[in-house]
Amino acid sequence: MDPARAEVPTCPFCTFPEPDGNSNMDHFEVYHPEIDRRLGVSSGKKAIHLNNLKISSDCRQHLSASEENEHLGKYTHCPRGCGEIVMDAELPTHLELHQAEEITHESTTSSPPEFSGSFTAQKQSRPGDCEDLDNAQYSHGLFVKSQLKKEKPTQEAVRETRPRSPSNITLAVKKLGRTELGPYAHEKQMPSWLRKLLEKRVKITESNIIAPDGTLRRHRSTENETTDVVPVLVRLCEQDKSVQRAFFCSPKVHQISKMPKEGGFCGYRNIQMLISYIKECRIPGHECFSETSPTILQIQEMIESAWDMGFNSIGRIETGGIRGTRKYIGTPEAQALFLSLGIQCEASRIGVTKDMQAHDVLFMYIANYFRQACSLDTNDKVFLTNLPPIYFQHQGHSLTIIGFEIRDNGSANLLVLDPMFKPSSAVKRLRGTRAVSADPARILKGYRRGAAYLKKYKVFEILKLSTSQDLVQDLTCTKP
Repeated sequence: MDPARAEVPTCPFCTFPEPDGNSNMDHFEVYHPEIDRRLGVSSGKKAIHLNNLKISSDCRQHLSASEENEHLGKYTHCPRGCGEIVMDAELPTHLELHQAEEITHESTTSSPPEFSGSFTAQKQSRPGDCEDLDNAQYSHGLFVKSQLKKEKPTQEAVRETRPRSPSNITLAVKKLGRTELGPYAHEKQMPSWLRKLLEKRVKITESNIIAPDGTLRRHRSTENETTDVVPVLVRLCEQDKSVQRAFFCSPKVHQISKMPKEGGFCGYRNIQMLISYIKECRIPGHECFSETSPTILQIQEMIESAWDMGFNSIGRIETGGIRGTRKYIGTPEAQALFLSLGIQCEASRIGVTKDMQAHDVLFMYIANYFRQACSLDTNDKVFLTNLPPIYFQHQGHSLTIIGFEIRDNGSANLLVLDPMFKPSSAVKRLRGTRAVSADPARILKGYRRGAAYLKKYKVFEILKLSTSQDLVQDLTCTKP
């Protein structure tokens, strides 16, 4: 802390001082409007509806305002100097993931792996194909046959169509605060040094590499964008003896991570990862993007344009606008961007039921997503599909879901790309090789999010790119 500011009083609800001398009450009203909800004071405002569909504000408030999530609300700077400001409850996990991204390649051998099965996902699944998943009990309990067959995961749709006129929107829209928009929710513009950093195009290098078939190929690499990560994770899951079954999305998605010191732009980076899939697979809408990923500032302009067109336009009122700011964005903004470009997608809210915790419902939902593309009556251990990755949001952070796994001990994990962290050197060096890792679980740790991580949250949001029936059925995949 700057010595000149050492005596400035700090807010009891956040780690940021209030240097302009405002009273506590003024500070609460401006920076913590959600305090009224914590104290049980009702604002009397009604939920907003658009074309009879319940929209983003309700879901976004559920992500942040539940009493169970209050302990997550304080922010702190990462002591590793990565530039991130994370919630106190997330700091231990954040530091562990820093260790995971520093894993090197020293514990691998060059012999080819002995695969227990192929990576071919069958074209159809039959009614009984879910049995292996059903019988794989989580250590925390509820992923069982009766639940999967009798109870569908509950979701509250947050899809919003373009309004026909302003009269479709009722009044009383609540402006969001730091709980939803992050520590810079109320700044008008980001610092000039950060804007200059974001205006710079990421460094692209070209080199010659030897392909697996022995030919020499020209390879382009982007500073914070790594290709062929999913095939590496597929092989690591195959080598990890603790994995019973694993499922992966298309191998064409790129892992995109934050640049040093840029801070909390995770939502933008996850949008970029979905765009990488859209471009590589050339699905409808791919022509909207150039060869390089749109920058954070360009994505802000695209979201603002989507609001102008009427897609989830309530977001502008809730956020006060995002152009040139460090405000967090979420599922509604990602959805608005894609819909405005004609890229079909569907956003859903996942929460608790009377019988299941939210993370169990989430596991079931993601398992069913991959099950649509796989037949489980084979002996294959790992399934590689052509399904799109999924934009995944919980309070304070978003990630990209690329897979799902069941362990021999009955536990389950989401397999994710976290934009806060770059691929480890071990992952980078394993690309394009058949090397066997002596400790695959150690390398996979940075990509796994299990019940211990997820159970802190009571509500999740996901955004799925719409998949045509042709895409679901055309799933023949070659071994990476």
